Amino acid sequence: MPVPPRPAPAVLSAVLALALAAGVSACSGSVDRDDVRAAEGTITGLTVTGEPGAAPAVRMAAPLKVTGTRTETVVAGTGAPVQVDQLFVLQLTMYDARTGKKAISTYDPGQVPMAVKNTDDTLFPALSKALVGQRQGSRLVLTVTGDDAYGDAGAPQYGIDPGDPVVLVADVVAVPPTEVLPALGSQGLGADPAGRALPRVVERDGLPDRIDTSGVAKPGRLVVVPLVTGTGPAVRDDSLVTVDYLGQVWGAAYPFEDTFTKEPALVPIGVDAVTEAWDRALVGVRRGSRLLVLAPPRLSFKAAGSPPAIPGSATIAYVIDVLGVS
Repeated sequence: MPVPPRPAPAVLSAVLALALAAGVSACSGSVDRDDVRAAEGTITGLTVTGEPGAAPAVRMAAPLKVTGTRTETVVAGTGAPVQVDQLFVLQLTMYDARTGKKAISTYDPGQVPMAVKNTDDTLFPALSKALVGQRQGSRLVLTVTGDDAYGDAGAPQYGIDPGDPVVLVADVVAVPPTEVLPALGSQGLGADPAGRALPRVVERDGLPDRIDTSGVAKPGRLVVVPLVTGTGPAVRDDSLVTVDYLGQVWGAAYPFEDTFTKEPALVPIGVDAVTEAWDRALVGVRRGSRLLVLAPPRLSFKAAGSPPAIPGSATIAYVIDVLGVS
């Protein structure tokens, strides 16, 4: 069984892996061609400034002349590289090169980064190819011809007419962690600083085995208790995190999933890929930590996305060990 999923949003057929807002943003600041310098690259008529992890500032002399699909790395990251068929997290902004208008961006309010692989057919082929080998922290700029973008169909939902070339700004914000701790082993529960009555983590052979909720009132809100506080890097809201975990329906005798005796799981956080309880609970947590997470139904599995054996109304208890953080 996979890491607890959030019900999947609609998938766009071309560039973006996640459904983004229907509204198209305003003009990016198109200017006369003579006013534009080819800063941070040599694509004439196009300037991209700013650092990866924040929305780019893009100026272009529209209509931008795009005679071929081209890629430039304007910021070279120093982290681990993107590898073929490997999950990574991307921030992506797209402009119509004919009009100079921003079409859509994962940096826009209400949007989230994308957790993708270069082999899963959710990116333009040119972008997929360009991203392989790029290191975490890199920013790429691509000019993509109409034929290599949306072709004769265009993308009217983004204001892109048939045949329009596009400009993409792609930030590689996370790749799988390269430093992963071994299993944390037996750590015990410890006392809750808030003095609450908590479920008991039952261990077997030095590892979490199940969660005993007997005699404890079912919570009506998210409860996150640090059982162990690590000292490594903290989880961001665009991180890939390596975890050991078990999940158990409140009152059940045994977990529905347990990785403590298997391989750890790689989890994207902050990209609408896992249950909302995990997105809320893990941001800010440091590598080497163990959490007890008690998730009410509205933040755990929903009926549309629950595994068959788990009712949509279930409260879920988790033990999560954070072993690696990108």
